[in-house]
Order: sequence, then C-alpha cells, then structure tokens
Amino acid sequence: MTGQTISFFVGLILGWFVLFLLILLYIGLRSWWLKRKFGLPIEHGLLLVEYGRRLTNADDQESLSRLLTRDVPAELGIQRASLLLTKDYQLIDIDNEDLILPVNHTVVRSVTASGEAQPSDRGRLRQLIDQGRTDLSWTRVWVPLLRGMNLNGMWLLGARDMGINCSPEDLRWLTSLSREAVAVLEVIRNNERERQAASEMRTLYRQVITAREDEHIRLSRELHDGVLQDLCAVSRDLKAMQANAEPDGGSYDHLVDLSAETVQSLRDICNDLRPPLLQQDLASALESLVEDMDSRSPAPVYIEINTEKELRFPDDVSLAIFRIIQEGLNNALQHADASEIAVRLTEYPDRLRFTITDDGQGIAGGIESASFVADAHYGIAGMRERAAMIGGKLELQSSVNYGTVVILELPIQYTS
Repeated sequence: MTGQTISFFVGLILGWFVLFLLILLYIGLRSWWLKRKFGLPIEHGLLLVEYGRRLTNADDQESLSRLLTRDVPAELGIQRASLLLTKDYQLIDIDNEDLILPVNHTVVRSVTASGEAQPSDRGRLRQLIDQGRTDLSWTRVWVPLLRGMNLNGMWLLGARDMGINCSPEDLRWLTSLSREAVAVLEVIRNNERERQAASEMRTLYRQVITAREDEHIRLSRELHDGVLQDLCAVSRDLKAMQANAEPDGGSYDHLVDLSAETVQSLRDICNDLRPPLLQQDLASALESLVEDMDSRSPAPVYIEINTEKELRFPDDVSLAIFRIIQEGLNNALQHADASEIAVRLTEYPDRLRFTITDDGQGIAGGIESASFVADAHYGIAGMRERAAMIGGKLELQSSVNYGTVVILELPIQYTS
C-alpha cells in the first residue's frame, strides 16, 4: 500500500472522527440549551396517566380547581394558576370572582380557535393580552377547556421557576390533560344539576308535607271543637230523651248506638289526622297505633321497644317517624297477606333502628321507588322522602313468599 493510500484512509478516519465529535457537541449543546430553556425532561406519559386517574376522582368543581391550579402547576414549577369557568357568557375565576373575562374577549377567541394550549409570549397573543382591560400580564400559557365547539372554561398558567418556558411536549400534555378535565367538568356539572334538582324537589316535597300536616291539624281541630262537640251534645240529648221516655214510647236505642259510633268514628279521624299521643312521647303513639292496627287486622300485630331512652324528638321528626311506621303497617295489612306483623325499635350506640317485618307474600317485580311511582303507588317513595327530610335512611328488603322488611335508621343525636 502506497503512502498516498495510507494518508487518504487516515484523513478519512480523522474526518469521520471530527464529524462524530461535532455531532456529540451539537447534541450536548442542544441538550444544554433545551434544559436551560425548558428545564429537566418530564415523563409526560406517566403524568398523564396519574393525573387522569386523579381527575376522575374529582367530585366537585373545587377539587377539580385544586388539581389544576395547585397540583399540576407544582409539577411544572409554576407558582400561579387560575381556572376560569363559563357562566352567563363570561369566564369567571372559580377562586377569585374578580377575575372575569367575556367569552367573546379577543384573547379568548384567539386561544379557543386554536383548540390547544398556547404560550402567551407569541407576538400577536401578547399584544392582545397587553391591550386588555384585565391585568393578565402574569400569564404564560393559556389552555382552553373545549368540548367539541363548546368552551367550558380557560386554564391560565403563570411563569415557571428559573425563568424556563413550557416545551412543546409540555403544551401537548397540557392540552391532553385539559380534554380529560373538561369531560370530568361536564360530569361534575351534570351531577350538580341533578343534586340541585333533587334538593329543589325535596324542598318542594317538604313544603307539601308541611302544608298537608298543617291542614290535618286544622281539620282535626275543626272536627274536634265543632262537629264532634255537636255530636256529643246530640248523643247526650238522645240518652236524656231515652231516660225520660214513656215505657210504651218508641225506643231510642238505635239512635243512641248510631250517635256513639259516629262520635267514635270522628275521634278516630281526628286521631289519625293528628295523633294526640305524639305530644307525650313517640313510643306511646306507636304503641297506640299498633294496638289500633291489631284490632283491625286478621293477623296479629305487635311492637317491641328495645331502648332505655324516652323517645322525645322535635315535632316534625316524631310526626315523620309516625307516618312512616303508619304507612308501612298499612301496606303490610293491605298487601302482604301475612300471618304476623311486627314493629321493632332497637337502640344502637350511634343510631335508632325501626323495622316493620311481615312474613307475607313479598313484593314481586322489585322494590325500587321508581317502579312503584310508575304504577301510581307513591307510599314507598313518600316514606323514603320523609326519611331523607329528617336525616334518616329507609331501606326495603323483600323476597317473594318470604315477606318484607322496612328498615328506618335515624342518627342517635335526635334522642334526648
């Protein structure tokens, strides 16, 4: 091999070696520049999985806001962040209602049009921010919360520590996270609307129940103080006439018996409208109720009270419990075809439990309130609503041909 050939190969090797060193230098300088500008690399895939899981566990707007304005910014080294949600064509900061932007704000429209997270240092966007009336100079990244074409909110992020910027990968990650967040936000809003509707329905139901009980009290008073007293006077007069009647005169026995039955029927109606024993204690009222039910039932009805406390509740609570037991017993008498019906009251350290048990035919077709309401039977739904009104919980257990159990549980703090 000639000297020229050797020199050629040596030069070629040196050239490749220099090129390799230049590539390494370029990679090193680029890595240093990227680290200086964007900070240390972030495992975006792992973070997306982690925060996606945490997002799905957010059950209200406040917990969602904490996640997006505290936890995620802390991961990126961001000291300030805000979450603005849409309300009446405005974007309102969930933690600071003084920060308000119109949905048609120029910056909002610009960011929404892109559909992705945008750094605010881009020339046109920076100009729009600086021209706005609200001080948003602290923002560095704008992230729209979009669902299709609907803007649900705007996520604003401030500067990162050490003056570093969000990398393109960071922006893509924030965009992906925002799409998960807006899905969770819609679920939260739907749940809140359902809870609000349920609360309004419960309030309306409470008003109806209160109005009905007030009407019961009024009717009971009117019947007792008016018609019942008049009938009692008629009954007394009939007895006096019977006592003074001539031996061969007509008999008043039938009229006396009829008037006595009418008086007793009216008293029963008054007691049903407003149980008088509730003014003493609930146990006495329930014992009287069970005694009355037992007298009218082909199957024995009895009550067991296993508590050492005197059951004194606020009037509305006592009345709600009484009506629930009354409705449960009426259902058992009318539909169960049972050989035995029992009411039990059991005291636990933290609650009282009332149960109505029968060994009848059970309930075919399920025990959900909706199924009863659909068939125009509102008793079970009403019992559950009454229980919810007083902070209790009502459960129904039933097996076909094995009977039904109605369970009402009430926090112990109601008792004296």
